[in-house]
Amino acid sequence: NRTVNVINAYSNVVASINMGMMPELTATSTADFSNGREIAVSGDRLIVAQDANDDNDGNRFYVYRISADEITLENEYDADINLWGVHVSGETLYAVVDNSNQVAVYENFFDNEDSTVVASTIIEVNGIIRTHGLTYIAERDMMLLTDVGSGGVDDDGAFVVIRNFMDAADDGTITDDEQIRVEGDNTFLGNPVDIAYSAENDMVYIAERANAGGRLLGFNLPAANDTSSNVTPNYNVECPGASAITIGN
Repeated sequence: NRTVNVINAYSNVVASINMGMMPELTATSTADFSNGREIAVSGDRLIVAQDANDDNDGNRFYVYRISADEITLENEYDADINLWGVHVSGETLYAVVDNSNQVAVYENFFDNEDSTVVASTIIEVNGIIRTHGLTYIAERDMMLLTDVGSGGVDDDGAFVVIRNFMDAADDGTITDDEQIRVEGDNTFLGNPVDIAYSAENDMVYIAERANAGGRLLGFNLPAANDTSSNVTPNYNVECPGASAITIGN
């Protein structure tokens, strides 16, 4: 909740929505961060990425212990990068380096004992102007990233699929040959700010912030040898203000 800078937990979500009701609010954190941009969850730990602005103390990660009825601040760490999108897989945190084409990887993130966390490695992704959203699918070793291009333009966005991510990132650079990029006027991508993957139907879902004021878009996952970049989404619904998306399993 960016209005009052807290994390909320809701229970009986699906059942409530199916009945046309608001889910039940069952826990709220203390107000510790401001200008929070995204959350990531691993087990009973939740990470908030705080983006630096004039009202806070800079880029910072906040770590909470969470349950359905309790959310407790456990740690906070100054970050060595500009923050936006984050994803955690086990003990490894992936974070976009805002205002760049880079991704930061923090190994053994939860074991950090200092007040500042320093990325284990920084990876550059060729072709990206400014990345925002990311998700890593560990069982497929696949990284998905969005590129918002120019934030003031509503038709220059893209998303990128990187298979065999660990090998591709080993030298610190994702080349054009190591990625598939989806972009163009058929895609409705302008300012894609978040991305998710559904294994159930092999689809990539995008929260698009700029085009038509906001859309939810769904694309078939491009095949490894696919060279068609300007594709039409299979799912396209106007959603004003769309800024985050996740897939429930």
